[in-house]
Amino acid sequence: MDQTPFDSEGAKGVLAAVLDRGIADGVFPGGCAAIRSPRGTAMAARGHLSAGDRATSVDMVYDLASLTKVVSTLPLVLLAIRDRRIDLDGPATRWLPELAAGTGRTWNAGITVRRLLSHSSGLPAWRPYFIRHDNPASYLEAIANEAPSYTPGTAVEYSDLGFMLLGWILERAWDDGLASLAQRLVFTPLGMSTTAYPVADASRFALADCAPTEDGNRFERDMALAYAEGRPVIGGHSDAFFLGATDVEDFPWRRGVIRGEAHDSNCHYGLRGISGHAGVFSTIGDLVRYTAFWDESGPLPAALRTAALTAQSPAGALPVRGLGWLVEDGGVASHTGFTGTSLRYDTHNATATMALTNRIHPRVSDGIAPWRAELAAATRPLA
Repeated sequence: MDQTPFDSEGAKGVLAAVLDRGIADGVFPGGCAAIRSPRGTAMAARGHLSAGDRATSVDMVYDLASLTKVVSTLPLVLLAIRDRRIDLDGPATRWLPELAAGTGRTWNAGITVRRLLSHSSGLPAWRPYFIRHDNPASYLEAIANEAPSYTPGTAVEYSDLGFMLLGWILERAWDDGLASLAQRLVFTPLGMSTTAYPVADASRFALADCAPTEDGNRFERDMALAYAEGRPVIGGHSDAFFLGATDVEDFPWRRGVIRGEAHDSNCHYGLRGISGHAGVFSTIGDLVRYTAFWDESGPLPAALRTAALTAQSPAGALPVRGLGWLVEDGGVASHTGFTGTSLRYDTHNATATMALTNRIHPRVSDGIAPWRAELAAATRPLA
């Protein structure tokens, strides 16, 4: 292992410079970034929460969006597997028999926990269920009636629906609510004191400390309208969940800047802020603490940790997925969130790089993918 002293100030300067370029390019109004390695940790914050708002600091709270999948749901599933509450290759119907009661019973018996985690379950990516459904039981019924996007175990399609199912499997396996499980088994043991599903534990942080996200729900409204009209959209169109344009137009969309509540509409409207696919808020410091879960000294048995961080998706299917993680060349596991969040963990040197931005404020902006690549390239030499 490299014994060179960690230059925390130099690393902080690198992080700040990359953040400054993202702000200058209009990718986001402000954000935080951090690197954590066995030799040390550095964090930086730049910009502002929004135009005319206060300066960003490392204490700011961000909507993790889909980082919820790997920060909350994934570790809970792996701990349940470790404790023999869940079988990695067990069918989802074992815990969710409702799946076998729907029209999808002809194919959904092939959905296993491993396939849900590796996004190879056959489920579509996204559905605007929130237009018509407002509770987990109704959602589960809708998913049980879905047609397959492909035969389970033959392809990879990143799916919010799959992680919704994992959240409900966890609740039944542990006989406890998802938000409670996350606090008790993941956040508290790792010292993540400012991380929570805010609707379940509003005392963890103040609304004023939350970075604002989109001004209204324009982005998902447009997605839902495209879905209803049969136009191309992530998740595709299916008669299993018929929706009309009038349903979308008459929906009581949020107006004004969203702050302190999940931006994701299925999470916010349909699942009341708590889901396996979205809903967790956190700070950059807490994300640094979270990455210790993945170290060799963490709580997972070596074989289970290795399985999560290496390819588990069908042979030849792209992109390559581990359990929850996107597995990149060179032994790097990564994940991103729509709001502008990201996390990378290098399995070879236990070095993690992460960023929290609100790139969807006040409107969804482009450029986050190349900016994330720039952050990865700039921080690689710091490990």
